Amino acid sequence: MTISTLRPFRNGDVLLRQGDPSDCVLRVRSGEVQVLREVGDASIVLGHVRSGEWLGEMGVIKHRNRSATARAASDGEVEVLSAGDFLERVSGDPALARELIRRLSVRLRDIEDKIAGELVAHGHDASGDGAGPTGPDLGSTDPDATGAAAISLVAVSEALRARIGAAPIRVGRLPFVVGRVPVAGERRPTRPADLEIEDDEPFHLSRAHFMIAQTRDRLLLSDLGSALGTSVNGRLIGLHVASDAAPLLPGDNRVQAGGVHSPFEFVVTIAGAPLQGRLPGPG
Repeated sequence: MTISTLRPFRNGDVLLRQGDPSDCVLRVRSGEVQVLREVGDASIVLGHVRSGEWLGEMGVIKHRNRSATARAASDGEVEVLSAGDFLERVSGDPALARELIRRLSVRLRDIEDKIAGELVAHGHDASGDGAGPTGPDLGSTDPDATGAAAISLVAVSEALRARIGAAPIRVGRLPFVVGRVPVAGERRPTRPADLEIEDDEPFHLSRAHFMIAQTRDRLLLSDLGSALGTSVNGRLIGLHVASDAAPLLPGDNRVQAGGVHSPFEFVVTIAGAPLQGRLPGPG
């Protein structure tokens, strides 16, 4: 039997602290919680977690210390589960189990991609078929094969427009990766970004930050394990919270990469004939 306790919090309370052991998991029942990444003396607000969302579960799964700080942005209440009780909850909740399996699969793919990149960098054939060095196959479609929907990105902030221009950028090929231009001494990602954007230290963007992809009849935006996460229509995704992906809905979608005050804010527009089937909800 899963045992949990309810814990009220007040605005400003620290619920989890970056670097502490991952000994429990929190589920927000009411109120709002800020997720922050401590970088030197600065605290970068990555986004907010609200009712029904989890905090700290991947640290428990991976037996790693907290990767971010969670601080209350209002009064509210969380459900607290020990590591063992959370794993028992997972065994009885198929939807939660599927999400964790999906996230762990993404992590495994990232590790495989890094290994492939190391092999390629040292002149080995990562594919094993004798065809020479190749990067990982991320399932790119043919040009213009983005289903019946037309996809475009446009810069919101002046700072971003100065980097990529004011005209919409049309996405004609999926998956489509957005990331940072590597600086001197950095290795390029195994799968280079389709849209590379200049950034200055301290970096908000990671070299491979987020990806737009189609899964069956759904368009998803996935954070690619970036340091500071991504917000999609106000919902934070990435390493520090319970989901790596969020749906892109017909019409305009607000996307911000690299924290609440990051200049890398886009509108991703899905236009044309609607996608078939039901787009996933926020759960």
